[in-house]
Amino acid sequence: MIGDDGVALRDRILETLFERLRAAESTLVADAEVKEQLATQVDWILDRTFDTLGRPASAERLVTPARHGSGVGETRARQNIHPVDSLSAATELFDVAFSIISADHDADISLGDLARALNSAIMAAVVPASVGYVNVLLERLAVAHSEERLGISRELHDRVAHSIAAGLQRFELGGIDDGSDPRLREGLQLFGAALDETRAIALDLRHAVGDKRLDEALRDYVDDLDDSGPPVLTTVEGTPYRLSTGVQEEAFIIIREAVHNARRHSHAGMIRVHSHWDRRSLTIAVSDNGHGFAHETVRSGALGLIVAQERAELIGAELDIVPGLGTGTTLSLTIPRGPGTP
Repeated sequence: MIGDDGVALRDRILETLFERLRAAESTLVADAEVKEQLATQVDWILDRTFDTLGRPASAERLVTPARHGSGVGETRARQNIHPVDSLSAATELFDVAFSIISADHDADISLGDLARALNSAIMAAVVPASVGYVNVLLERLAVAHSEERLGISRELHDRVAHSIAAGLQRFELGGIDDGSDPRLREGLQLFGAALDETRAIALDLRHAVGDKRLDEALRDYVDDLDDSGPPVLTTVEGTPYRLSTGVQEEAFIIIREAVHNARRHSHAGMIRVHSHWDRRSLTIAVSDNGHGFAHETVRSGALGLIVAQERAELIGAELDIVPGLGTGTTLSLTIPRGPGTP
């Protein structure tokens, strides 16, 4: 709460703000809980503004701006409140608060100082709230992707793999010898390889981060890999921390696909997944010592690369591929540490 000297101003500001929001049919005043949360947020903004201007304020704040703001954003996202409503309310608050405070301001407080202090306080609440809102959307996207992956995995295992296996079985039951015809032998080998690949993809799709940290999920994924490809080594540098659910899931998919492609195409003797954790960012590099390829052969329009780039952009990460003809390939994913990261 703001200090006693600011209570009257606070009440006038809230009353006027709520009147304007009701006139605009804002969802922020349609629900009692959301309305009360908005009042608490306005309290914090005015408290910060008065502090900056040297006006009386409470000795202790109820919450820190980042934590309070992100919590507001998360709550509104879960209640399906559109961000336009929040931004409109912020604009209205600036107009209302500036008008009321400026009419009652001390002679030694300039209108410019008031505008800057009020704008700074509002942005200090809006920015972390926006991060919280986006994190909830990323979590929803991660859940949707996870459910979609499980559905595709079941389809691959139950229908596609079953159909391929049934086709192979018919050859066997028909007494066809794979050595009788080179073309037939090649066809059966392709059938078998397709079955193995389908089962491997179905298994890959079932892996997710879930309640684990990203480094734990990657380690478990690597531990579950079969012996059909080159060995994969995981190494960790720094102290791992938990990222938001959506960021972890998208990052896991990017790295999982990079490992899968390296095992399938690189002809490497070893693949390494190295994660470097520091207070600013996380960088995960997937490196192999395979054949590699010339830099100019990296096709920006390749579907796999497009999807990986889109996933990286979705979580605000940077994706780089460093190819080397005859020296292997390295894919690195750099994820900035967000404001809500513990």
